[in-house]
Amino acid sequence: MEIERLRGLIAAPHTPFDRNGMVAYPVIRQQAELLLEQGVTGAYISGTTGEGVSCSVEERLKVMDAWSEASAGRLKLIVHIGALSIRDVETLGRHANELRVHATSVVPPNYFKPASLASLVRFCALAAATAPDTAFYYYHTVMSGVTFPMDKFLEAADGVIPNLAGIKFNSPDLYMYQNCRHACNGRYDIVYGVDEFFAGALALGAECFIGSTYNYMAPTYLEVWEAFRRGDMSGVDRGMRKACLGVDILVKHGGVAAGKAMMLAHGVDCGDPRPPLDRLDDATKRRIVEEFRRIVAR
Repeated sequence: MEIERLRGLIAAPHTPFDRNGMVAYPVIRQQAELLLEQGVTGAYISGTTGEGVSCSVEERLKVMDAWSEASAGRLKLIVHIGALSIRDVETLGRHANELRVHATSVVPPNYFKPASLASLVRFCALAAATAPDTAFYYYHTVMSGVTFPMDKFLEAADGVIPNLAGIKFNSPDLYMYQNCRHACNGRYDIVYGVDEFFAGALALGAECFIGSTYNYMAPTYLEVWEAFRRGDMSGVDRGMRKACLGVDILVKHGGVAAGKAMMLAHGVDCGDPRPPLDRLDDATKRRIVEEFRRIVAR
């Protein structure tokens, strides 16, 4: 399968919930339009930020449908199909294949974890085969507890997973990121996913980024990218300061909940996260919106 490398900023959108904790599917259209307005090129849905593992399979299928309809081909859709049960992975993958999304992706199971690189490759091969006409990206994240060297994963998977396109690389380990970019003669697309290390990955040749803060701060990162292209390192520093102040809000108030609060600054209400994640009270949300607006106005 010929790999079409991803380019630009790809947001990892929140799954919107209403006051009763049910998926608010109509809000997805608002999210898609906001991403397009900000210059985002794609959406990685039902991943970490999207609380995919906190949604039922039926909900995740409907979320796929809603994003497919809302984006109408204007955004490249990457669908996280990972689950604890391989049967759920199969159901999600088949539907993604039917919708002809750009790619599927999985976080490996984090209860019965793959015990070796070989077992991880076998699991990914099964997952990728559920959508054989669709590119497949392995989602490498420290949150999974699966910490094999990713360059060795690519070498082990090379030729075994026909539709393997690359890795969604969510780790601050830029040493390993660089090794992955050069593994297998640079055949695979290694997309960087730690927003606060954006400039560092740029310096190593990154051409695509997937992250949660691109939902509401994409213009800041695009300004950093343009400053980098011009060789304006003072501009890179100023932009990254704004980006990191935004990340500080996530760290202080809880990633998903605080991110959903910052979406309110754009008039998009994604509700609260599902348990076991904590929700924020309305007063805290208002303070976050005010702080966020001050940051982007700097």
